[in-house]
Amino acid sequence: MIIRPRRLRRTSTLREMVRETKLSLKDFISPLFVKHGQDKKDPILSMPGQYQFSVDTVVKESEELWSLGVPSIILFGLPDKKDDKGSRSWAEDGVVQRAVRAIKDRLPDMVVITDVCLCEYTDHGHCGVIKNGQVDNDATLELLARQALSHARAGADIVAPSDMMDGRVAAIIEALDSQCY
Repeated sequence: MIIRPRRLRRTSTLREMVRETKLSLKDFISPLFVKHGQDKKDPILSMPGQYQFSVDTVVKESEELWSLGVPSIILFGLPDKKDDKGSRSWAEDGVVQRAVRAIKDRLPDMVVITDVCLCEYTDHGHCGVIKNGQVDNDATLELLARQALSHARAGADIVAPSDMMDGRVAAIIEALDSQCY
């Protein structure tokens, strides 16, 4: 026999569940998209209220967020050049690396998270190295690890892989551990 709970009782339970979850500004992470250039804050038309910032303006935006009580940001990079391996993703002078250093110089206590993925950096738009028309998972893992290491060296507090490669977390952890991060 199935007994359906009364509507009032179910609603009451849902209210209790929601009541247990309390969010404050300290729980938020603001996504920021950073690109090359100077004094840029270009709207992202498909994402109302979001912008592509140059490094100087992403620092200003981070300072504004910090002053409002938002303690964390996640950076997504838009490279100046793309190639088949996404090599700008791990370049020391890459846009994310420069943004991390600039933000941490001004706001050392802000938590800076970086997206680790190759798709925006590759000329083909896939998350990894393409061999014989297929994404080569093993070849890609090394590149994701290089990207994560470069973000850590720049001062990122957290690296957050968003790609679709099998074994990426283990490869990134191994690379970070090997460099004492």
